[in-house]
Amino acid sequence: MRNRGRLLLILGPLILLLGGGGAAYFFVFNKRPAKAAPPAETCELTLADLTVNLADRERPHYLSASVSLVLKGVSPETVVGERESGVRDAVIMVMTQHRYADLLSAEGKETLKRDIALAVEEALSEDRLAVEEVLFTNFLMD
Repeated sequence: MRNRGRLLLILGPLILLLGGGGAAYFFVFNKRPAKAAPPAETCELTLADLTVNLADRERPHYLSASVSLVLKGVSPETVVGERESGVRDAVIMVMTQHRYADLLSAEGKETLKRDIALAVEEALSEDRLAVEEVLFTNFLMD
């Protein structure tokens, strides 16, 4: 009987310790994966017939362009309808900051695309929309 009592005194706390450790491991390290965000949708917003004066001071130049923006986020089509005026304004403001000579090269046009993407993302920041791509569907300078 004494051996059995000693065995219970040793094994009892050991079993409680292992059980508690297992429970702690389960609750601390066995976390469920976070809920996945809803899948992002894309939509295309076409801004046609944007004509602006360029930033040249020595001789006036203009840029006439049509821009398509591929927007990505949750329900972008709903947001775009509400924010189109702000997006157009952001694109026009960016276009007027560039110079004729800079936009003659492919690198200059790519810089303009990056600047447009940044300005549009800022205009749509509270709606959490991202610009996936900026496409020129018409580009005429003089």
